[in-house]
Amino acid sequence: MKAIRIMMVIVVLGSSVAFADSLAGQGTAAGNAVLWFSGTKATGTFDGTFALTGQLMIADESIPFTASGWARGAGSGDTAILDIDAWATFAASGFTEDGREIAVQGGLTLSGLTAGSSDSSGSGTGDFMATIFFDGQHYTAKGTATGSARGDFVIPADPLSMELAGKGTFDLSGELTLDSQEDGVPAGSTNDSMEVLPWTSESWPAELFAELLDILSRVVDTSAPHENVLQGD
Repeated sequence: MKAIRIMMVIVVLGSSVAFADSLAGQGTAAGNAVLWFSGTKATGTFDGTFALTGQLMIADESIPFTASGWARGAGSGDTAILDIDAWATFAASGFTEDGREIAVQGGLTLSGLTAGSSDSSGSGTGDFMATIFFDGQHYTAKGTATGSARGDFVIPADPLSMELAGKGTFDLSGELTLDSQEDGVPAGSTNDSMEVLPWTSESWPAELFAELLDILSRVVDTSAPHENVLQGD
């Protein structure tokens, strides 16, 4: 009898893990990266479009979706040891396979980026967090991100910089939790949001971090230039 009870507990625990709500997605960002160098130190910014294909798993229901919008980011590191860190925000909206609207907005980091055979490619791993606005509910997704990027050098707009035109690909995988709401918007303050982030404010560029907090808390226009996001609707 004791053995049967132990087996039942194992089955229940196994089912709970298998049916946990989750997000899995593959994203592509395409655009231009501008790079500045000072000795072996490099900094850069990125602006472009963002497309995301993936699926939500909610209460054992698989919900495929596609979404598109914008992404922007920044990076810095040491080219001598090929070690670069990157931060990015993104906002994409679209539809599930059965026609329901969905918006995915958040940010990701890629740490320890290592260059490939040339200085125009690289790959790395890190974390992501996003708010999913779907079916009248708000969900928080947090997990791991892996990414790679490749580009070709183009004539830079700033003659003191180098510019790459290319794209990055990202795999996102994480747990999904339903957020509480007040008057149709996620409950809680900015401080509450910061408590659940996988990063500290000091670990991000200030402007990008402010944008991250904003797009995690409300639906934004994914077709609008990102410069206008913090100005409100």
